[in-house]
Amino acid sequence: MALDLANATLQEIAKHYQPPKSSWVRANMVVSQDGQFVGPNDTSRDLTSPQDLSLLLLLRALSDVLLVGANTARQENYRAPKKRAEFAFLNRPTPTLVIVSSSLNFDLTSPLFHGGEQQTIVINAGNIEPSSELLSVAKVVPVLNDGNFTIRLIETLSDLGFAKVTCEGGPRLLSQLLAAELVDEYDLTISPVVAGIESALPNVLPNDLNWHLAASATTGEFKFQRYLKTKA
Repeated sequence: MALDLANATLQEIAKHYQPPKSSWVRANMVVSQDGQFVGPNDTSRDLTSPQDLSLLLLLRALSDVLLVGANTARQENYRAPKKRAEFAFLNRPTPTLVIVSSSLNFDLTSPLFHGGEQQTIVINAGNIEPSSELLSVAKVVPVLNDGNFTIRLIETLSDLGFAKVTCEGGPRLLSQLLAAELVDEYDLTISPVVAGIESALPNVLPNDLNWHLAASATTGEFKFQRYLKTKA
C-alpha cells in the first residue's frame, strides 16, 4: 500500500503506521542515497527533511518508549520528548526517552534530562555505579550486558509497562536488536542526499529474506519504506 505523505492527513498517516499488536518493537532510521546513516557533519540531520521529521515525531507519539544508544543521543542532541498538541487525537501519553549506556557519562544539565513530559530512563549496560547526581535527574535501571542483553532489555521495558518501543539507533544498538530478531517493524527513510563519505557504522538495512516491504510512501524525492518481519 502506498501513501502520499504530502497530501495525507495526520490521522491517515497515524492509521497507516499504527502497530498491529499491543507489544511492538519498531526501528526508525534514515539513510543516504549511498547507504550511510550520517552525512558530512557526522549526523543524520544532514539527511532529513521536514516531512521526515514530522513522521519521526509521529512514530514516537505512537510509542511508549523512544529507545536510543547514548552515543547517538549525545551526537544527535536528543531531548526528552514533550507533549505535542498535534498528536492529542492519539490519546496517548508522551513517550519516555530511554538511553542505553555503559559509561553513564552524561552532561546532566542537557535536555536529555530536562524539559520532557516523562522522567528519562537510563539503561545501565555496564558495571559503573550511577552517581547521586544522575539519580536525581533520571531513573537508572541495570540490565546485565551479556549475550542476551537485548532480550533482557526488551523484557525490562515490558516489565516497566512499555510495550511499544521505537528504536532510533544508533546502528550498533539496532544491529543487536536485529540479530536477536526482536524488531517487528523497520521504517526506513531513503534520503536523496548523497553523503559521499565512508562510515564505520554497521550496515543494518532490511534487505534480506527476514523482511518484506509492506508499504511505501513518498514525498518529493524522499522515499519512506515500511518493512515487516517475515513470519516463519
